[in-house]
Amino acid sequence: MTSKSPPSFTLIELLIALSIFAVVAVTLYSTFFAGISVWKRSGDTSSAYQDIRVVFDDIARDLKDMIYFTKDGESAYAFIGAPNKVIFMTLEEYASPQMKPAREVVRVSYYFDTAKEEFIKKRADISLGFDIEKAEEDVLLRGVKDFQFEYCYDSGDEDDPYLWQEEWEDDEARIPRGIRIVTVMKAIKSGDEASEITRVIFIPTGVLGKKEL
Repeated sequence: MTSKSPPSFTLIELLIALSIFAVVAVTLYSTFFAGISVWKRSGDTSSAYQDIRVVFDDIARDLKDMIYFTKDGESAYAFIGAPNKVIFMTLEEYASPQMKPAREVVRVSYYFDTAKEEFIKKRADISLGFDIEKAEEDVLLRGVKDFQFEYCYDSGDEDDPYLWQEEWEDDEARIPRGIRIVTVMKAIKSGDEASEITRVIFIPTGVLGKKEL
């Protein structure tokens, strides 16, 4: 009586099985690699957005604590609002040597350095005579493609009362009621698009501009 040999795969069946395995392995690897790439990219983007949010919060705090320091538009302490720069007097909070909350008057400047593609803050207290030129630079953001300030004016239209302009002008050196910030960050990776982020900061003690437009 002849015994039957155990069933075995033919060469063709083995080749087919190996081909299927290779296709599945390549698909799984591609999916995994794509997922890792998306995760890394989203992590980089989230970090950049977080940095911008922190900067926006700092600017908003200083603006809302801004001081109407002079009625003279030519004064060194008057609010200055330009397309890429703001300079103003504000109240800054700090901890005293006794670890008690305290405030002091300081002059701050936020501006965009187009050559370095950096957004910078300067701070001058009374020890510097509130002289911004003597203050040290604090780089808040790098890789900035554009950083614009716009100032709130009365449009004269009841349906759309606010008009945004790139310069602030007021005969009595008053501060604006609102400032809009438009930031464009350079692409983090090649092939990505530049990111534009906008924030509007309203200032309770400010006024609407009355410039003839």
